[in-house]
Amino acid sequence: MNSLQSFILVLGACIGLPTYFMAVRPYAVERERQPVPYQSEPDPKNPAAPPADLADFKTLYYPQSYAGDNKRGELVYIHEGCAQCHTQVVRPDYAGNDQIKKYGGREQEYKKDAATEVRQTHPWDYMHEDFAMLGQRRIGPDLANAGYRYSDKEGKPDAAKLALFYQHLYAPRSLADRDWSNSPSFKHLFDLKQKETPAGSADALKLPDDLMPEEGWEIVPTTEAKALAGYILGLKRDYVIPASITGVKPKADK
Repeated sequence: MNSLQSFILVLGACIGLPTYFMAVRPYAVERERQPVPYQSEPDPKNPAAPPADLADFKTLYYPQSYAGDNKRGELVYIHEGCAQCHTQVVRPDYAGNDQIKKYGGREQEYKKDAATEVRQTHPWDYMHEDFAMLGQRRIGPDLANAGYRYSDKEGKPDAAKLALFYQHLYAPRSLADRDWSNSPSFKHLFDLKQKETPAGSADALKLPDDLMPEEGWEIVPTTEAKALAGYILGLKRDYVIPASITGVKPKADK
């Protein structure tokens, strides 16, 4: 075997082996992952032992799938490049202190009862996503638990906060406390149309006077904007990971 053949074989091994173990093999394993049921009933083989998971999660699976039109919203999120400036990951302790930051996971101030303990992100959280929206840079706030920012005390979407969300999409620096924002405008996700009634549409934007259209016209979110809002409002990665994955039984609420 001459030196050129040896060089090619060694080079192929140096490239091929790391690629296999770092990309091909993990992909082959992860693509076969299936949602895991919570074990909220006693094990038939050991009925005296307590269930591995809390009874509240009976019949549920981890991770939870997207509901309604959120999958379409995910595609809008990808198409608009939101992941260029926003992450969706609560980093582990050694990589940051996200779990004590308001916009790193502590977005539950409007919850009716005590806040759910914010946990670090787990790889399986992204199982239902075509592309894991980890993000590249945290120029804007992290969105892993963004749904809490637009919820009321009952945990339901807050209409007033949703209106501010649309205003931020249309004209980020028009908000009173966001004149510093470097977010781009997404005006193409809104339509300018004539009012069908004197009062106008319920979801028409309420903008500063210098941005409002002329009398008889209004600016309303398109179906893409509504899908994006539904996707963002559905981002709550606080659900408990099954004990079958972590090996640790969840603590009961006090």
